[in-house]
Amino acid sequence: MRRSLLAVLAVLAFCLNVQAAAAAPPRFFGVMGNGPLDRPGVDLVKESALMRSSGVETVRLPIEWPDLQPHRRFADVPAGERARFVDIAGIPTAFAVTDARIRAAALNDVEVLALVMRSPLWAGRNPKNYMTPPRDPIAYGRFLSALIGRYGVKGSFWAENGELPRRPLRHFQIWNEPNLKYHFPVAPWAPAYVKLLRASYKAIKSADPQATVVSAGMPNFVWRDYAELFRAGMRARGYFDAIAVHPYTNDAAGCIEMLSRVRRVLDANGAGNSPIWVTETGWPSARGKAKVLPRNEGWITTPAGQAKKLAEAYRSYAKSAPRLKLERVYWYSWISSDQRGGNAWDYAGLRTVASDGSFVDKPALAAYQQVARSLRPPAR
Repeated sequence: MRRSLLAVLAVLAFCLNVQAAAAAPPRFFGVMGNGPLDRPGVDLVKESALMRSSGVETVRLPIEWPDLQPHRRFADVPAGERARFVDIAGIPTAFAVTDARIRAAALNDVEVLALVMRSPLWAGRNPKNYMTPPRDPIAYGRFLSALIGRYGVKGSFWAENGELPRRPLRHFQIWNEPNLKYHFPVAPWAPAYVKLLRASYKAIKSADPQATVVSAGMPNFVWRDYAELFRAGMRARGYFDAIAVHPYTNDAAGCIEMLSRVRRVLDANGAGNSPIWVTETGWPSARGKAKVLPRNEGWITTPAGQAKKLAEAYRSYAKSAPRLKLERVYWYSWISSDQRGGNAWDYAGLRTVASDGSFVDKPALAAYQQVARSLRPPAR
């Protein structure tokens, strides 16, 4: 523990002595809010308050369609569960879990990017796999409209909770990593995703013309995948307001190179004015604790190395933001389990779960706090 503390202090000292970088854009600093945060009994208000005091301005929250609308009809809902559902256009819908998340974020002025993903078994292409996209993209669009009806500018949630600061949900990300078969098991994936994105854009803009539609973040050879989406019919207008990327690679320079390649693809396809959002970035502190493929070893580091890479990456992102039209960067993730034997990404968090179940900080959180302070735009 002492060595870890000394290491992070050295990282922070380095950050304080480097030449000041350009100020980051507004709402630049984000985190992914998943994993242990989803456990019952977690004090979401307390965690959101710590996020805000640490420099987090926006949180990417998964909203999984099957969790809110697991049944097509009220006749399918077990009698003992019906009390938790309300009727949304004939579909039983359970908002309680999402209500708690939106409430915690609103109380602490943490803006929400809703990552809307997966399909209920009754709506999916494969009735045995909720990872598949919906048979009818319009059904997914109706769910997006239901979210806006609940949490949007005129949402029922705000009418029912007049004591809360009004922070309507206005940013929606359409699915997660559809270029990976695990997340979008349909072939060919690109035409299917283009249809889903188009239907989503129409539904969101009909409900809230000022809402932001963000494409699904994608890793790996993402510039090739965006080129494929344009070939499959995606256009610069009518499909998205911002393009998302997950630049997982060995170092900050590699991240910037990936974004630069995506920027060139966007420019070549009439989307030169479209901003880029990095909706996941990070390096798991799993070295010596989780098995990884040899080709992925460069992504895996120690707790002190994670802190160092975080500071370097955010400074590089901020410096390159004007050229790349980069607006936001979400660290993956706020908290992780960090349990031996798990996946390497189970070590990705700024915080972790102690043996007694409490949440504790990792060195990366101190690095995040410092770099957020140093890159925050000056007060006017």
